[in-house]
Amino acid sequence: MVQPAITGQGVFTPPEVIANEELVAAYNAHAEAFNARHAAEIAAIEMAAKPPSSSGLIVGASGIERRHVMDRTGGLDPEGMVPDRGAP
Repeated sequence: MVQPAITGQGVFTPPEVIANEELVAAYNAHAEAFNARHAAEIAAIEMAAKPPSSSGLIVGASGIERRHVMDRTGGLDPEGMVPDRGAP
């Protein structure tokens, strides 16, 4: 019988960084646009407004100050706020 063994290990850090300040600026623009688009529903209490965020809130809640990503595209776009996964 062959005995399995761990013969190496590695660490990879994606090349690009998104700081909390950048993420917060994009999210707050997204939240403002969302709240403006849905102002009537928010006023009628049919939908909750998206609250603003801050770098301090992120650090306090998660301890994260920045994140390493493969591609900043999409994640900082207030229109989508999702990573660009590229074409299949």
